[in-house]
Amino acid sequence: MKKAVIIICGAILCISLQAGNSIFSFYGFPVHNYGRDIYSLGMGDTGASDVFRINTGYANPAMHNRNNYTLFSTGMNMGYTKYHSQYEGIERTFRDDSLDFPYFNINIPIGRNRLGVQFNSLASGLVTNYHYLPDGSVESQTSDKYLYKADLIYSYSFSEVNLGISANYYFGHNKQYFSQTGNYSNFDTRESIIMDFKNPSITVGTIKLFDKYSVGAHYCAPVTLKGELIRSSIHNTEPAEDYKFKLPEQYCLSATALPFEQFKVAADINYEPWSTISDDYRDCYKIGIGLAYEPNMEAHKNIFMRFPMRVGASMRQLYFRDKDGKDIDEVSLSCGLTLPLKNEIDRIDLGFQYLKRGDLATNNLSENSYMLMIGFTGFDIISKAPDRTAPRNIPVKEEVE
Repeated sequence: MKKAVIIICGAILCISLQAGNSIFSFYGFPVHNYGRDIYSLGMGDTGASDVFRINTGYANPAMHNRNNYTLFSTGMNMGYTKYHSQYEGIERTFRDDSLDFPYFNINIPIGRNRLGVQFNSLASGLVTNYHYLPDGSVESQTSDKYLYKADLIYSYSFSEVNLGISANYYFGHNKQYFSQTGNYSNFDTRESIIMDFKNPSITVGTIKLFDKYSVGAHYCAPVTLKGELIRSSIHNTEPAEDYKFKLPEQYCLSATALPFEQFKVAADINYEPWSTISDDYRDCYKIGIGLAYEPNMEAHKNIFMRFPMRVGASMRQLYFRDKDGKDIDEVSLSCGLTLPLKNEIDRIDLGFQYLKRGDLATNNLSENSYMLMIGFTGFDIISKAPDRTAPRNIPVKEEVE
């Protein structure tokens, strides 16, 4: 299994990260990850206060696992997205593949303290559109947006309260390309606008633990990302200009409860006041709810009933509007299954998510995504006890006359 971890790490380092595709990428960053792990994504993207399991989602830096294990976790989402568009009364569809590495993190215990680092794909938008004109020429437009977030995390555990803080570093780009080609090369054109930006910020959080439930909250400070904007065409490249991209603060409230033995319920709500950035944006919410089955392994003879399972649903409002000024919403349904491995902390989380973004009748655009999610957690290579089972040569007692 450690070989699998090496292969995954190598793939992440050798392959350029690709984010989920969306037909709404020309308007903003439609795909957004909230820093939760694959287990949470299969449970309606909830669990920011779920301390009743080994949780490797550190959107809330107070997520403090109360054990002596060094935790490694990563995951991937893969599948396809089917686009739908309606233009001049004609409906068109197209299927596009998607691949995303949403996060990679390591978390190390030091007494009551925990230190961690995390890298995750925060937001993205990638799409290419072709339009064929009556004269035989072709217009091509491409949107290539990525926003990444690197965190240095610290948390401390009191008896029933976890406190956490993380230093965040945001970086990304927004690349827009346009080209028109036809039968007359003298009239072909290519244009691009490339924007790069970066800057640090901070996140604070807390989680309160009770016997049968827990509650949590975290706050991400607003940040202005700064960089350069470069305009290019088939004729020349203009000098670089200063560029700014603002992110509003983000608030999250979450709760997790154990209403019955072997069952768990979680609910999360995220809020982002984007209207403070621009009047063209709206304040947006994301609400998720999930139900999990966490069995007692020894209490079930049926092997299928020994696997932890979960389901969930979420609803999200996108901060930007379509070209006609109409709101864009998304809904998702998800489910998941955990495959425990040999050691206590090692596991593979499997999940499936169906997501619908936009409405064809309202926005003239919509998309349906079908994503398989795989997460890997565990592999404690620091605090694991050494193997002392190897054969040893024991000297024979010398007889002394």
